[in-house]
Amino acid sequence: MSGRDKPSPFESLDKRLKAVRDRRRKSEGKGSPARGGGSSGLGVGMRMATEIVASIGVGVAIGLFLDAQLGTKPWLMLLFLLLGTAAAFYNVVRVAKEMERRSKEDRDKSRSE
Repeated sequence: MSGRDKPSPFESLDKRLKAVRDRRRKSEGKGSPARGGGSSGLGVGMRMATEIVASIGVGVAIGLFLDAQLGTKPWLMLLFLLLGTAAAFYNVVRVAKEMERRSKEDRDKSRSE
């Protein structure tokens, strides 16, 4: 038996690598978080937390600035704190609805395939 009758171990490795690449290409369009098609839970949570802190922080900063300029301490700060909190909750609801819509689209897409 000559050395050419046996398949090279590199040929076997090449075939396995091609199979893995093909599976990855097929799964890329399915919205897996590792591929960037979807959002991970940690990423969404951090986005929501950042939006909450930023909205409230901006509201308080605007209120403090206006209070200092107009001499109305603490009323405008309290008003803008409430407005910032309302904006934060609005953003969280908006992000949740967007996630729900994307999830529904992904489910519908996977059912049709």
